[in-house]
Amino acid sequence: MEQHKALDANQYNLYVLHKVCNWRCKVTDAKKRVQTLQGDFSSMARLLSLLFAFAALSLFAEAYVPLKQLGAMLFAGDRTGIRAIGERLIALLPAIMLLGAVWQGRLLFSHLENGPLLAPVTAQHVRRCGEWMVSAAVSALVIGEIQHGRATGSALLVGVAAVGLALRSLAGVLDHAAVMQADLDQIV
Repeated sequence: MEQHKALDANQYNLYVLHKVCNWRCKVTDAKKRVQTLQGDFSSMARLLSLLFAFAALSLFAEAYVPLKQLGAMLFAGDRTGIRAIGERLIALLPAIMLLGAVWQGRLLFSHLENGPLLAPVTAQHVRRCGEWMVSAAVSALVIGEIQHGRATGSALLVGVAAVGLALRSLAGVLDHAAVMQADLDQIV
């Protein structure tokens, strides 16, 4: 009987050691996955920074000539072509709003690089990105209708607005998940 008890104790010790090793492996695997995700988020933040810089430079290049002409007209006191220049500059407004969406995406991935996934800040960045996308699509539709009598590229703009609305919905889900995670953290 004593031999069975000793065998049972040894088996139990081996079982506990096996569970501890499995737990350590799972923790190590989880840490590696988190590090991989943080590296991916860092790469996305850098990519969006580069995209933002390139798009801002392109937008500035597009707006430079009308702005230069507007400055020359105002300096000369001639106000005859201001309306045409204003229309050219107003047509760039949706692109500026899409730059806002890219900037919010960069802020989102910069936050996710070092911060927790389920946090109110994450939902806030996702929501703002969606809002920028929806406002860019709506402004492009309105500006196109006002300037040309029809909205150009309306199918693409409806798609951009749909993605923006989906991001807003995702932000609501992330808000609820963050609250649930905070409740769980308080319980545990």
